Amino acid sequence: MLDFNDHDPAVPSPNGNAERDELRSALLARLEGVLFALFPAGKVTHGKFVVGDVLGSPGRSLEIELDGERAGLWIDRATGNGGDVFALIAAHRHWDTHRDFAAVLGFAWELLGRAPVVPPAKRKASAPVDELGPATAKWDYLAADGSLIACVYRYEPSPGRKEFRPWDAKRRKMAPPDPRPLFNQPGIAHADEVILVEGEKCAQALIDAGHCATTAMHGANAPIDKTDWSPLQGKHVLIWPDRDKPGWEYAMNAAEAVMAAGAQHCAVLMPPANPTAQDPQGSADGWDAADAIAEGFDVEAFLAYGERIQFQPSTADATQAADPTEQSVWATEDALALTFSGRYAQDWRYVALWGKWVFWTGKRWQTEETLAAHHLMRQICREAALKADSHRVAAKLASSGTVAGLERLARSDRRHAATADEWDADPWLLNTPGGVVNLKNGVLRSHDRLDRLTKITTATPAGDCPTWRQFLNEVTGGDQALQAYLARMAGYALTGSTREHALFFLYGTGANGK
Repeated sequence: MLDFNDHDPAVPSPNGNAERDELRSALLARLEGVLFALFPAGKVTHGKFVVGDVLGSPGRSLEIELDGERAGLWIDRATGNGGDVFALIAAHRHWDTHRDFAAVLGFAWELLGRAPVVPPAKRKASAPVDELGPATAKWDYLAADGSLIACVYRYEPSPGRKEFRPWDAKRRKMAPPDPRPLFNQPGIAHADEVILVEGEKCAQALIDAGHCATTAMHGANAPIDKTDWSPLQGKHVLIWPDRDKPGWEYAMNAAEAVMAAGAQHCAVLMPPANPTAQDPQGSADGWDAADAIAEGFDVEAFLAYGERIQFQPSTADATQAADPTEQSVWATEDALALTFSGRYAQDWRYVALWGKWVFWTGKRWQTEETLAAHHLMRQICREAALKADSHRVAAKLASSGTVAGLERLARSDRRHAATADEWDADPWLLNTPGGVVNLKNGVLRSHDRLDRLTKITTATPAGDCPTWRQFLNEVTGGDQALQAYLARMAGYALTGSTREHALFFLYGTGANGK
């Protein structure tokens, strides 16, 4: 057993040994309350505080002495680790007792503020319901004032298998609170922009990177109607879904709930495609925010400029036309269609020749493949149904027939109707993530809906490219004239022009740079 009670840390705290000794005395004086604040799932038995591990999962492997000269000393019988109360705090936070001792002291003072003066009443021991092994991660769900609402523990009972168990701090039992809270409410309270992701791991990764992020308990498996979305009222919310079908469906449903909770604005990011030889359109591999940060992906640029679907707030009665000059009968499909057009005329077009809706992502127009337009129309119908005076009218407004009728009428609205010829009509415009390049003069300008561009490159012209230039120099044998010709050939290929009537072939022996 390691005992640091009489051992000074290698790196002293900023306020010296006096603060350390004062803090240890305060912790030991209120030890039981401090431990319950740190480990809500713990229990007191036979003069000891027991819990599953240093993360606080339910169990009895870790024992902490509560009384006498050994008060504050602990041992984890599953791992053999142990120490004093400072070592326990460090292990719980994944800190080094010596290197991070200043942080340990700061967190200990915070614990004293959260610990109840009177220890909680002892409870009868109950048999564990799961044999999942020790917890591998723990996340605290705090209210805006910093008080503990719940904890979520992650277990990995077998390779590739993850299990999550919520702990309700109020009821002191392994169950989700009702309603289920959002993660990081203290951060949300002081932020204007909030990123909603799937799972605590992704949210914490973004928080550690300096962003305000949150998640619903259980991520994409969270019941939308059982989550309390009210902390997002008045916020600008950006949803980053996992790159798979469940993630996208959850994001669209969550966006609707966020808007209903009173968010000022909401948008759903479109994760970048991951084309493979087997799936040129990109695989649904579940790539998420945590993966992006681990890979060194340009998260800042993606959050600021990534393609997205915009959700518009309800600014008028959903049963009435948005434009007062457009008269329509209350609660009809026509009135609902006019409401949809009033909200989304800027960002949605319908091309009859293609039989598809096209929407603006912020950088280009993209054909819609997931029935997102129907989802937005269903939202409008649901809003109208909730305001109806009778169940019969509400049922009619919320029916699939009404949604389908709304969609048929919206197609023909002149604000949405588009022809196939108007898309990508200018062969001298090159759409890039950073803006639109005029290939006649090389000028880069902002994206514009009126350009009607549906394609986009993966890079923006900027800086130099020494690796590429070195490659060209090697494969051309240093022939500057040939390199200049290849540059003109590549530039010509970027345009939509065929006026040169030229078709280029690269030929030669193997492994020569073709």
